[in-house]
Amino acid sequence: MNFAVYSAFALPLWGALFALYFILRRAGLQRESLIAKCAGSFLAVASSGLALYQKGENPLAAPVFWFFVLCMAADALLEIRFVPGMLVFGGAHGCLIFWLWGLAPGGWLSLLLWVLAYGAAAWLFRRELPKLGRLLAPFCLYPALLGASLALGLALPFSAGAAYWPLALGTLCFFVSDMMVAKSELSGLPPVWQKLVMVLYWTALYLIAAPLWGGL
Repeated sequence: MNFAVYSAFALPLWGALFALYFILRRAGLQRESLIAKCAGSFLAVASSGLALYQKGENPLAAPVFWFFVLCMAADALLEIRFVPGMLVFGGAHGCLIFWLWGLAPGGWLSLLLWVLAYGAAAWLFRRELPKLGRLLAPFCLYPALLGASLALGLALPFSAGAAYWPLALGTLCFFVSDMMVAKSELSGLPPVWQKLVMVLYWTALYLIAAPLWGGL
């Protein structure tokens, strides 16, 4: 199976799960909606695992595979207890950073991008940060990890080749999606934004897995 064949199967299924997730939420079926949400994330787990297996690699030994697994676990936990869910997502980004660093160690461009990303997060939450109290540490740590994966991902096409542009765009989608989730949790966003959050998040998972198949 190649990436085109996988996408022809997975993208319609992702679209169906997207619709099902919001239908169930609208009906007040929160537990069932979490199953639909995690099923969508599982498609990325399956994508990475299958791609690695076809290349002769053990998925269980690949940090990028565990990135997707932890994202799937955090999807459920985030809606049950936000801070533990955020910490699991932090672990996922730790795996992603380890994998990205192995593809091409960060340089001055990555450092600059990290500073810009962290600065953008600090500005976005400038009103919320003084009110966080004991939650200040995890809310400062997570953007640092998220910004690091973004910085390494965005720099990758320049250091390792144009084939990594899908991955770079995926890390950007992930960053924007998570910033929107955190803003909604701390200050509230209109419900309509939830659809954009999910589109960006699942697009991120799809694109980050793409290089494992050899690109789009």
